[in-house]
Amino acid sequence: MDVNKFEASVGFLDVKKFLSTWKLQNPRTHFVLSPHCFMGGIMAPKDIMTNTHAKSILNSMNSLRKSNTLCDVTLRVEQKDFPAHRIVLAACSDYFCAMFTSELSEKGKPYVDIQGLTASTMEILLDFVYTETVHVTVENVQELLPAACLLQLKGVKQACCEFLESQLDPSNCLGIRDFAETHNCVDLMQAAEVFSQKHFPEVVQHEEFILLSQGEVEKLIKCDEIQVDSEEPVFEAVINWVKHAKKEREESLPNLLQYVRMPLLTPRYITDVIDAEPFIRCSLQCRDLVDEAKKFHLRPELRSQMQGPRTRARL
Repeated sequence: MDVNKFEASVGFLDVKKFLSTWKLQNPRTHFVLSPHCFMGGIMAPKDIMTNTHAKSILNSMNSLRKSNTLCDVTLRVEQKDFPAHRIVLAACSDYFCAMFTSELSEKGKPYVDIQGLTASTMEILLDFVYTETVHVTVENVQELLPAACLLQLKGVKQACCEFLESQLDPSNCLGIRDFAETHNCVDLMQAAEVFSQKHFPEVVQHEEFILLSQGEVEKLIKCDEIQVDSEEPVFEAVINWVKHAKKEREESLPNLLQYVRMPLLTPRYITDVIDAEPFIRCSLQCRDLVDEAKKFHLRPELRSQMQGPRTRARL
């Protein structure tokens, strides 16, 4: 007897009656498990979780969404409508959960306008809600991450952060760090900081460094963890940053130069390069820092008295 045909023929059937009938009509399929067949005595009941159940439900709900079946809300983005199920949205997003369970005006509305997103981004986010899969690319990640933060889709936010971390490069790590800080992506922000410290000589060659504010440059160059063979690239990075906007930045040079560990430079570099730099010659404060470096080399007996941040080697 075909079980499916039997079940379909009786509709909402009595389970005991069904099993009884099934055993009578199919005696060879009935068996009894004996406790003595198992080591350790009586076999205990066991809860069994299948690996496919949740995925199967998601697939079914996604099919219902695409056919606009049992949908009870429509999200409207840029004049485009996206049918969906409130319970699915609420289960996946704290944003939608609050919207549909509190006394917000959207609670009972059949249409909900979502501001600040593009229709293409909304489509990607809805696909994630119903499939657990998100398509992250170089082209969409800068829209996708803020949208995921807005709608409180933690899985998308995490996926975007992992994608951006995989894309870290000397040309973009400073920008990614700022982007991560803006959206409170702590792990990504720390990863970008470590990358910029590890690749400092390459990072300072790119536009992102040149466009930093004075405070951001200070934060980077005073860090013990930047990896350099000497202080030469640190000094040159400061000079190049000032030269990029000479009139606006020249007065910042003394403040920045105090974070360059000039006493650790070679005497030849100090005399041949730093002394010859016009910006240095024009600033009394800068000259004082250069004199300190020279004194460190010329008076080794005084080095113990000169210990400080500028004489400490970077890690």
